[in-house]
Amino acid sequence: MAAVRMIALVATSCLALAGASPGSRPDFSGDWILDKNRSFSNPAGLDQSMTIVHKGEGVGIKAKITSAQGERLIEESWTLDGKEREFTPSGAQPGAKGKRKAYWLPENRGVVVDEKTTADSPNGPVTQQTMRKFTLTPDGTTLTVDYYFDGPRGSFEAKRVFVKK
Repeated sequence: MAAVRMIALVATSCLALAGASPGSRPDFSGDWILDKNRSFSNPAGLDQSMTIVHKGEGVGIKAKITSAQGERLIEESWTLDGKEREFTPSGAQPGAKGKRKAYWLPENRGVVVDEKTTADSPNGPVTQQTMRKFTLTPDGTTLTVDYYFDGPRGSFEAKRVFVKK
């Protein structure tokens, strides 16, 4: 019994030192810069910075993405309640439509944003599914976004690791 108490005491102490508590939710707010050396499967020359404002269940992102195609500014927001909502995809062709839902991972380890977009093409509607998983290190200095894409050109994954400014 003493061993169980000792383990519980050590675990509680570790959580307190890390600034976390069981079930606490990370706050993704901050200014973030892409760490290209720790990211992979991204387009050549990709650079990205973003500002995230996270208040309660609401998340807003303003991102600047630079690639061989030029610079794009993206603004989006979501509510972390698991409800599907319609949105207009940023940078998509005119008439594109999307549905998005965002929710917490089990034990509040991070956030998932699940999107399905549809656009018209000469060959009929084209659908793309994108899932992003946002996780934060315990010290709040590194944000990892895992991307999963499914579309007409196949499926692939990418990882973008960001450091806090």
